[in-house]
Amino acid sequence: MITLIKYLFKIWGIKSIFINNPSTYEYDSVIPSNLSTKNIIMIGRGDDPTKRFDLGILAMKDIIKEIPNCKMNIISESYNNLQSLIKTLNLSKNVKIVGYQKNPELYFTNASLHIFPSICDTYAMVISETKIFGIPTIICGVDYLALAKNGTVIIYDNNPNYLAREAINILNDEKYRKKLGLEARESMKAIKNDLIINKWTTLLLSVYRGIDSVVIQNLLNDEYIPIKHKEANEILNNQLNIYKKHFPQLKEATLDNLKLFLFE
Repeated sequence: MITLIKYLFKIWGIKSIFINNPSTYEYDSVIPSNLSTKNIIMIGRGDDPTKRFDLGILAMKDIIKEIPNCKMNIISESYNNLQSLIKTLNLSKNVKIVGYQKNPELYFTNASLHIFPSICDTYAMVISETKIFGIPTIICGVDYLALAKNGTVIIYDNNPNYLAREAINILNDEKYRKKLGLEARESMKAIKNDLIINKWTTLLLSVYRGIDSVVIQNLLNDEYIPIKHKEANEILNNQLNIYKKHFPQLKEATLDNLKLFLFE
């Protein structure tokens, strides 16, 4: 996501500094999941409609037809709308809202798939956390995230049946599941907490002591590989198509509208 935002901000003439969030867990201190269960997790704020936990719950109706022993743990506070949906779909034996957890790693180590149904997000710490535990993730559309690649499957259909098919494919194919899990965990080696914290410290001290143009320029000229024009356009087109599905008034919008922020 950082490289895409830099691409857009360059078009818009905006200069801003982007720094990754540090990882919640240290890579070498984590014992990854062995991916042996049929357990799925979803994590986040269950009351936020943009998180779309209902999509994941609806998918479970089809998943358990193929995998009756599949369980879904939702790490979130319990909300009436989600509980009502679970009850209506007769999923009380398969879907459980476990509430806020101070130690979610207890669920990470026992999961084989993470579903991320959010329609919009920024850095998505939950993907960082599940990746470091070697858990594959299904991402529903938000391919612009910094952690969207490696160990993930990205779908662009809001149909829970399609989400269910992808989940079933991963859960029933041990070789594929472990391949995704290994890719997910290996990708987190690149997230160095000490370097990230050092960048934040440098930025904050510069602000506190008075803006140092050299320090700021060094942070602006970070070592992130610039995104290619073709790749940026592909991601932006994907997002534009998603927006059109959700907002019919944007059906005539073009890629140039999105790039130049021209909407009526």
